[in-house]
Amino acid sequence: MIMQIQRAGARSSIALGFYLWIVASSASADPANPAPRMRGQLWVSPLDFSECARETAFARGDTVMLTGNGLAPNEAVEITFEQGDNERAIETVKTNAQGAISARAVIPADAIAGKDARIHATADKDAKGNPVVLNSPALQIFADARDSDGDGIKDMCDNCPNTASSDLTDSDGDGLGDVCDPCPTDPENGASSDGHCADNNVNPLVPLPQQSH
Repeated sequence: MIMQIQRAGARSSIALGFYLWIVASSASADPANPAPRMRGQLWVSPLDFSECARETAFARGDTVMLTGNGLAPNEAVEITFEQGDNERAIETVKTNAQGAISARAVIPADAIAGKDARIHATADKDAKGNPVVLNSPALQIFADARDSDGDGIKDMCDNCPNTASSDLTDSDGDGLGDVCDPCPTDPENGASSDGHCADNNVNPLVPLPQQSH
């Protein structure tokens, strides 16, 4: 009698498991409830190497190189450009035999300058058959690729855009290059030291900003 009860219990467990598997399979196949997309990294880089203080700075109309991997071989991939609440398709590419993409895309000419954006690569399958999206880091969008000081470094890459210099060193990490930073090793530029560079390391070519009292 006990054996019969155990066998019945085992059959019930198997039946319940099979039922749950059917429900899960049906849910994942339901178009109204698509499976969540796996996420990965999409790399965005300029076509030509140039010195740049900002690795993710691009101008409207720039052609960029997109690279990513982990997708299914020979899979169609939709490239979209997202800025704020607006996301639009800008290219469709195909993965290679190794499931990687290496393709060009153009930053839209009507992208909003001064507002961060991202590029996404979306495919129905990754290497394991799951839906997937590759996301770029936040991109800084500039109106154009001008070089105001004529030093060969575009303003969007130049941490001293109005001071001609090929040196992009920024010792204190405040976004100002040392050549145009009044306090090259004081990120607050005297704000916390009563108008004096915190370590007395003063750039004699750049006046300290006036402190308000």
